[in-house]
Order: sequence, then structure tokens, then C-alpha cells
Amino acid sequence: MVGDDQPVTRWLQEAAAGDAAAGERIAAWAYAELEALAARRLRRELGAREVTLEPAALVNETFLRVLRHPVAFANRRHFFAFVNKVMLRVLIDYQRARRAEKRGADVRVALEGVSPSEDPVAIDALALDQALDRLETLDPRKAEVARLRVLWGMRTDEVAEVIGISEQSVRRDWRFVRLWLAEELALPA
Repeated sequence: MVGDDQPVTRWLQEAAAGDAAAGERIAAWAYAELEALAARRLRRELGAREVTLEPAALVNETFLRVLRHPVAFANRRHFFAFVNKVMLRVLIDYQRARRAEKRGADVRVALEGVSPSEDPVAIDALALDQALDRLETLDPRKAEVARLRVLWGMRTDEVAEVIGISEQSVRRDWRFVRLWLAEELALPA
């Protein structure tokens, strides 16, 4: 991950103003960032043997959807917040299409770190998406922490860097989010 947000923020602003070279720099940076994160996310999926989507394909589809609805990103944090939602939707759509022939099959994702056993829990991806949307209405920062931890598999220090808060604040938010998600999604205790 790019350690310094300043060049990224500047590139995003320059690209939004129409600077093609800045757009190319952002595309190269974002593609590398998203491919690494997508690879991590796909590896963590339960039943990964069933997931044949390559990280590059996930990133490509995410980029295509992002480009269909151009947004002037204010900074790196805004970029990740937007792409978080798009990539989850791509993954849900992909898994739904793969399982379409199975009547009543739902789309499940691995949710780590929310049960006392620390074992990943398979949950319905749409339920997770809806729960995170509800959390966002209650506390946008905690929802952002949740998305970065759950969907991207980021470590505490990475989340702190992206959001621009202390690692202690991320740990405090994550403790709350774990309990909230366990209750909201009726996960086994």
C-alpha cells in the first residue's frame, strides 16, 4: 500500500480535473492496490475451491463498474470507501451467477474475527452488506473500519493508515463492530 496519501490525493484531484497523466498514475496505483487486496479477499473465502474468479478479473470488473459511474474522489479514503461497495457487489453478483442453477442457493462469504472461536463463519453476503449499510447510518467510521477489515482483510495498522486515525481507535471500533455484527447477524456465540 502507498504509505503517503498526499501523492494519491493529488493524483485523484488532478485526474478529476481532467489530467490524463494523473489518471494513468491513479489507474496503475489503484490496479496494483486492488489486485493485492482482491487476492487476499478471495483466498479468505470459505469454499475457495468453488471460487474460480481470479483477482485480476475481480479488479477488472470492479474498475469497469467504477468507470461507468465516475466519481471525483477527494482522497484515498474516499476511493477505498467507494470501491469497497463496488467490489463486494461484483463478488456477490459473480457468486450468484455461479450458483444460479442451484435453486435457493444463497451467496456466502467468510466473516473472520466475529465469533469467540475466531474461526471464520460463513454468512449470507447480502445480509452482511445490509448490516454494514445499517451500521453506516449509525456510525459511518465504524462501518468503514468494518468494511476494510471484513471485506478487504486489512490489518489494524492498514485500516488506521487509510482512515487516518490511530491504531487504538481502530481496535476500539473493531471491538464494537465484532459485537454489533455478531448480534445483528445472529451469529452463534
